[in-house]
Amino acid sequence: MRPLDPDKREKILQSVYTLTGRQGLASVNISGISKTAGIATGTLYIYFKNKEEVIQLAYAAVEDKMTQAMYHDFDLNLPIRQSLKKIYINMLNYRLNHYDETIFIDQYQQSGYIQLNFSKQLAEYEKQNKPLYDLLEKGKQEGIIKIVDSIMLISFFDGAVRSCSTGIMQKLFSLSQQLIDDNFDMIWRGMS
Repeated sequence: MRPLDPDKREKILQSVYTLTGRQGLASVNISGISKTAGIATGTLYIYFKNKEEVIQLAYAAVEDKMTQAMYHDFDLNLPIRQSLKKIYINMLNYRLNHYDETIFIDQYQQSGYIQLNFSKQLAEYEKQNKPLYDLLEKGKQEGIIKIVDSIMLISFFDGAVRSCSTGIMQKLFSLSQQLIDDNFDMIWRGMS
């Protein structure tokens, strides 16, 4: 048996993001994925058992890429505000440069798919985002960050970045250094 082509697998996953960006996750189906990826439906089934597996693996893949981007050049030893702003800028840049992927993430997290392996996904999320959890704990210990559950702080942070990127992409406001700074200042005031 021939080894599976990683480029084909990536095309399949990318087609899920593209379709979600165009028509929403609820409308994504195997036929559309195959057509968008430029492969036969039978070929798709060589790589994935069913639509649910494609969706689950698409989420895991994009979550991994986004997490790696979030912590690029992150340094826990820098001041809390500076470290958090680095994560914020990295996350905002990722969302703006990979908008279909982030639409997919957002819709996945609000769909029933998240419940299929919720405990496992939450544990993986906490593991991947240990730098942020550690930063928040450090900030709490130093009296800089509010003493509330870290997942609540992360949800607040994530929601603010998501709203900002959506506003930029929908042209509600223009991307500028002033917008980036103002949005982060609001986040900071909400968390400190």
